[in-house]
Amino acid sequence: MPPSESPGRRLSAEESRKRLVDAATRLFRERPPKAVSVREIAAEAGVNHGLVHRHFGGKDGLIRAVLSRIFRSTGRAITARMDQDLEAALCDGIGLLVRERWTAPVVAHLLQAEGPDSIPTASMMPVIRQKVGEDLSPQEAALISVVEAAVLGWMLFEPLVARGTGLDALDEEARLRAFSAAIASQLAPALRGRARRPS
Repeated sequence: MPPSESPGRRLSAEESRKRLVDAATRLFRERPPKAVSVREIAAEAGVNHGLVHRHFGGKDGLIRAVLSRIFRSTGRAITARMDQDLEAALCDGIGLLVRERWTAPVVAHLLQAEGPDSIPTASMMPVIRQKVGEDLSPQEAALISVVEAAVLGWMLFEPLVARGTGLDALDEEARLRAFSAAIASQLAPALRGRARRPS
């Protein structure tokens, strides 16, 4: 837990926001958003609870900031290697997101509280648009949607799916590698031929 703000030093807005997102992330890893109060997040961050409203407009705004950070991390994991090995880069990003499976109930909370437009853009689509350009065909966009849905489905239903397919014989890390590789092997060939050429 970070130290509380000392009386002689005021935190910058940026540092306060970072502390709140860090604290909310730690707490949401343990419990769903409904079970975590704004006061508890602020106490974990070592700041006044009023800063949640000031910086994020309330708890749901803070939840969006938490998800945005995770999605950006996934995007960075993909971008870091996509020009050298697109399939491995996709595996990295998918693996990172699935390891953060605690985000599934966080997404569900926002869907229920504010509807689908409140969810930050998923990580794969912006990265793929950067790679191939904005002119995806409906079929290509649908393939990316299927991949995103598969990842979310795995996050929510891995034990059930693994049991039904026999993947439960593998340890958790081996299951994740097999799943990520299968998803990446479907998406990478469709993207390889579409890579944006430098202008």
